[in-house]
Amino acid sequence: MSYRAVAQRFGDCIAQKDYDAAWALLSRDLQVSSTPWSIKDAVTTMTAYASGSIHEAQVMDDFTLENWPGKQPDDLAVAYVALNGENFSEAVTLTLTAYGREIMIRHMEWGRP
Repeated sequence: MSYRAVAQRFGDCIAQKDYDAAWALLSRDLQVSSTPWSIKDAVTTMTAYASGSIHEAQVMDDFTLENWPGKQPDDLAVAYVALNGENFSEAVTLTLTAYGREIMIRHMEWGRP
């Protein structure tokens, strides 16, 4: 699976409210400091103003970086994932890293910049 596919899968899991599956895409280190419930709480807090739920996720290729300051040796990309509802758009920014043959999410930042 490519880093883009992992980012898209994470966004799709959020849109489907499958927080367990989203959590499974996190690196082991990030799983220690996060839970499926903390992911749900982050999404709920971020979209508290919205009248509906997230309907779709979309990796924004124009905002994906493969080189950036602070990039660590196994990092592959920083991907911006739009989380769209009927009348709103929020986002999560993901740092994707290679762990052996797997691509995992090393860091996530909720909300639009």
